[in-house]
Amino acid sequence: MDKEIITVQGRISYKDLGLADAHNHLWITGQDVPAITAPVLEEQELIERELIAYRQAGGGAQLDCQPGGAGRDGNQLSKLSARTDVHIVACTGFHLKEYYPAGYKIWQMDPSQAADYLLSEIGGGLEETRHKTPVYPGFIKIAVRENLEASPLGLLEAACAANQESGLMVEMHTEKGLDLENILAYLEDKELEPGRLVICHIDKRPDSGLHKELARAGYMLEYDTFFRPKYEPEKNLWPLIREMVEAGYSQSIALATDLADSAMWKHLGRGPGLPGFINLIKQRLDVEIKDPGIVGQLIGGNIAERLAI
Repeated sequence: MDKEIITVQGRISYKDLGLADAHNHLWITGQDVPAITAPVLEEQELIERELIAYRQAGGGAQLDCQPGGAGRDGNQLSKLSARTDVHIVACTGFHLKEYYPAGYKIWQMDPSQAADYLLSEIGGGLEETRHKTPVYPGFIKIAVRENLEASPLGLLEAACAANQESGLMVEMHTEKGLDLENILAYLEDKELEPGRLVICHIDKRPDSGLHKELARAGYMLEYDTFFRPKYEPEKNLWPLIREMVEAGYSQSIALATDLADSAMWKHLGRGPGLPGFINLIKQRLDVEIKDPGIVGQLIGGNIAERLAI
């Protein structure tokens, strides 16, 4: 049987995902949360227009990394996918605590309860979609802080248990890759296999030696600072991509844009928007990397392999 990916519109063959942004945010419902700068993405018509432009540019899929309770709306994601013909892969899991209303339930759960909650979404559909047509998550999102001690160890343990039960891939938000060595040691102790983990925002720590070591261990590295000038992508990200590819690690990289800030969208702000993943990133890869097979790995092929179950 062919391996499949779970999208908001149902299961598809992993071969049909197409060009895919490996980490993005397509809908975030505004809430009363501690984070003053918490992003909001609710303009349905403009989001839809942007997804259509992405599709017309050649994009096939988007991974939406907003978990339940932090502004996710699986019903909206399903509508957007149906109306734009873009595959959207939703997640269960958890983000940083400041993106949740005070007292949100997942932060009150012990590891066993939290694992049961994640598995209930995996098996029964995203919580907010169950009264209509259930929408199922295709991966698990987790978030760590600047060090292991400050991270929610109970929720990390729960996510590892849910991964082992379901087989779903895990995407991990990191704070610029800080204390990654200790964090990964903890996850390995909880039996999360490197081949099921994608380490996000790791290009904010552009240590090529570390990246090669992680790739050799089987981890996937997600790079997404292309449109963030403060991280100097010309100095850090693009040379890192070239070095990793030249060293033979192209199969360990997934590229993304992480456009949670509406100012970075084309129709919502003044940024390159969703089509920039194709019109700017892919076009430059075509020129600099040249090998279509490797380019295909970086912008969809690798993440499809990890999502597949």
